Amino acid sequence: MTINALGNSLSTAQRVLQTRTPDANFFDAFKTAYGQFESTRHPQPAAETSTSVSISPLAQALGQTHMEMASRRGINTQDEEAFAGILNRAYSSGGMEDPAAFLKTLSREDLGVIQRVHSLGAEINPAGLGKESAYNLLLPDGYSVDFNHDGMEDMGEGRGIHFPPRDAPQAVVDAWNTATQGMDEIDLLSYSMVMHGYIHGISIGDGPATGGMDSSNIDSYRAAVGNYLDMLERLRGQLPAGQYENDQPFFDKLRTLLG
Repeated sequence: MTINALGNSLSTAQRVLQTRTPDANFFDAFKTAYGQFESTRHPQPAAETSTSVSISPLAQALGQTHMEMASRRGINTQDEEAFAGILNRAYSSGGMEDPAAFLKTLSREDLGVIQRVHSLGAEINPAGLGKESAYNLLLPDGYSVDFNHDGMEDMGEGRGIHFPPRDAPQAVVDAWNTATQGMDEIDLLSYSMVMHGYIHGISIGDGPATGGMDSSNIDSYRAAVGNYLDMLERLRGQLPAGQYENDQPFFDKLRTLLG
């Protein structure tokens, strides 16, 4: 997987909810793109200048999804450039082998950059972070790791979900993307959480999740959709106004797309 690997046809919200695990090619691609960015700040003589790219070197390094989210958050160019520099240091020095240790080497100013770029409410305390929490702080939006395969990503002191799961059959991913194309972002998040709960189970408090399904089997998704549609019919008269009318068409369409 390389920078900008996710399809441009997906909306920003779809791509944010479909983060992917970076492989070794991702880090190599980032370092190459960052080197191009650095060369634009310290240009070489004309004969040595590389061919220009269609998007800015900084955007090439951080990726489409990250730049779109940075624009939404109002992140300034100075912070984006500083963040890219931090990532380059981490990727070039073996810092991702022990990301919490790498974060401990950063100044308070650098940690503040990471906090602002990821729009985190709490200050980053590297001493209290596990590997997943620290690792995700050192990735641009659009990429994340899920080391314990629970369908969630720890980042700093926060947690987020991704859906569809990384091991979902391609037919599930295609059906989901078709069904959610052009969808309001609040609805997309709501439906993603519904399906996430069916597939990964529900955890109460600090206990392990229970009631999950095999995320690698398309029949799990068919069953989840069927269960939700059955619930809508069974409780139709008790649902908040408008929920049945909103949810039933979507899940019925998804059921058809899943075959």
